[in-house]
Amino acid sequence: MAQDIVVYLSDYISIIKKPDGFYIESYKKGMSVDEFNKVIGQHPEIKITSFMAIKNAILFAPKPPVKFGEAKERISIELSSDELKAYIRLCVEEWEFSGDAKVKLLEEVEKTLEKAGVVFGIKHDVLLDELCNNRQILIAEGIPPEHGEDSVIKMYEIKKATPEIKEDGKVDHYELNLINKVKVGDWLGERIDPTPGTMGKSVKGEPIPAIPGKNHPLHYDKKSVREEHKDGVTYLYALKSGAVHYEGDKISVSNHLEIDGDVDFKTGNIDFDGFVSIKGTVADGFSVVSTQDIEILGVYGIGSIKEVVSRKGSVYIKGGIAGKNKAVIKAKKDIYSKYISDATVTCEGSLHVGLYCINSNITAREIIIDSPKGQISGGNIQCEAKVLSPILGSPSEKRTLISVKGFNRNTLKERLEEVIKSIEALKNELVKVKVEAEAYFNSEEQMKSGSLKAEDIKQRFYKIKEQLKELEEEKKTIADVLRTKGEGEISILKKAYPGVVIEIKNVIKEIDRPIINTTFYIQDGYIKDV
Repeated sequence: MAQDIVVYLSDYISIIKKPDGFYIESYKKGMSVDEFNKVIGQHPEIKITSFMAIKNAILFAPKPPVKFGEAKERISIELSSDELKAYIRLCVEEWEFSGDAKVKLLEEVEKTLEKAGVVFGIKHDVLLDELCNNRQILIAEGIPPEHGEDSVIKMYEIKKATPEIKEDGKVDHYELNLINKVKVGDWLGERIDPTPGTMGKSVKGEPIPAIPGKNHPLHYDKKSVREEHKDGVTYLYALKSGAVHYEGDKISVSNHLEIDGDVDFKTGNIDFDGFVSIKGTVADGFSVVSTQDIEILGVYGIGSIKEVVSRKGSVYIKGGIAGKNKAVIKAKKDIYSKYISDATVTCEGSLHVGLYCINSNITAREIIIDSPKGQISGGNIQCEAKVLSPILGSPSEKRTLISVKGFNRNTLKERLEEVIKSIEALKNELVKVKVEAEAYFNSEEQMKSGSLKAEDIKQRFYKIKEQLKELEEEKKTIADVLRTKGEGEISILKKAYPGVVIEIKNVIKEIDRPIINTTFYIQDGYIKDV
C-alpha cells in the first residue's frame, strides 16, 4: 500500500502527497500567498486543482488536510487538431536532464510517443538539446498536403470598337475594328486542368488527402464551338467561320456574311441573320439589313443607297456617307462613319464621325466628331444628352440646328441606384447557382450523362450572366450621361459661327456672333456657357 509522502513542511503548513493527489494542512497563520507560490514553484510535479482550498488553509489556519492538487503526468502528449504537430510537456526532476538519467528519460519519452501513436516526423535533435520542464515543446511534425491549383481559363478577347483617325499625308483613314472574324478551327479559348495536389502525412504516419483544385466550367455554344482535350489542356475551336461574340460568358461564333466586292445587281439586297462585312461598297438604291453588326469597308464609302440597318448591333462605314438626301442608316447600338453628307442617320447609342457631318438629319444618344479639325454644318442634329464637335456651322453662316433633348439628373440617379441594386441581387443569385453547379461541372461523369438538372443549372447561369451584361451596359450608359454638364450639353472645342441654333431641353439660343471654345449646358431652366 502506497505511503503518504511529506513534500514540504514548515511551521505554517505541510504539503503531503497521497495516492489520490496533494493535500495541504495549515498550523498557524502567517504565511503569505507569495511565499506559498515560491514553494509550489519548486515542485513542478504539482497541478493545482483548487485555489480555494489553498486560500482557506493559509488565511484561516489552522485547517486539517484538504486536497488541493494532483500529480502532473511526467510526460504529456498533445496533438494539433489536424495531427500535423505533436507537442510534449515534461514534469520531471531537474536532475533527470543530465547524465545517465537523461538517457532513461529519452527512452521514456520515445515510449510515450509510441504509445500515443506518434511515429512520424519526430525531431530527435529537440530530444537531445531542448528538453525542459513545464513548457510545450514541438516534438514531431508531419507533412501538410499541398492542395491542388484551380483550373486556369484564357478566352478570346473581343477587340473594343475604338475609332481612330490616321493621316498619311494624302488622305485621312478612319480605322475601326468592329467585327471579330474567325475561321473554322481557329482558337477561341482554353482551360488548363486543375491539379490534384499532393498528399500529406500526419505525425501518426497516416496519409492526409489533398483537396484537388476546382475545375471551372468553359461556357460556349456547342453548335458553333467545339472542345478538345490534350496534354492537360481543354481547347476551344471554332466549328465554323463567322463572327465571335459573347452572350453573357458564353462564347459563340455567329453567322458572318462576307461579300468580297460590292452589294449591287450581282448580289441583290442583303437581309441577313448575323454579321455582315462588305469589302467594297453598296450601290445606289440597294439595301443591307442584318441582325448584328455591319461593316462597309470600301474606301469610297456609300452614296444614295436605300438603307443600311442593324437591328441589334452597330454599323461601321469606313469610307463615309454621301447620301444625296436618300441614304438612311440605322443601328440599335452605335454608328461609325468617316463623314456624313446629306443623309438620315439614326442610332440608340453613340454616333462617331471622323471628319464632318454636313446637311444631314441625325438622331442619337450623343454625337462625337473624332477629328480635331472636324465640324457639323447644316442639317438637323437631335441628341439625347450631348453633342461634341470642334466646329459648329460655317463661315457662310449656314443654318445649323443642334437640339439636345436633355434628361432629369435626379431621375437618372434613381435609375442608376435601381440598376446597381439589381446587379448586386443578380450577383448574389449567380453565387448560389455557381455553388449548385460546382458538383456538376467538377464531375465529368455527370456532365457526360447529359443530366437535365445540370442543363437547367447551365441555362440559369447563362440567363443571369446575360441579364448582368445588359444591366452593366445600362449602368455604363447612365454613368456616361451623368458625366454630361448640367442636364444636356453642347461642346464646341474650337469655334461656332453665326447661323447655328442650339436647343437644350426646349430652351433655344441662337449664335449671332463667332464664339470660341465654349460648352453650353442647361441648368435651372437656363442655357449657360463655360
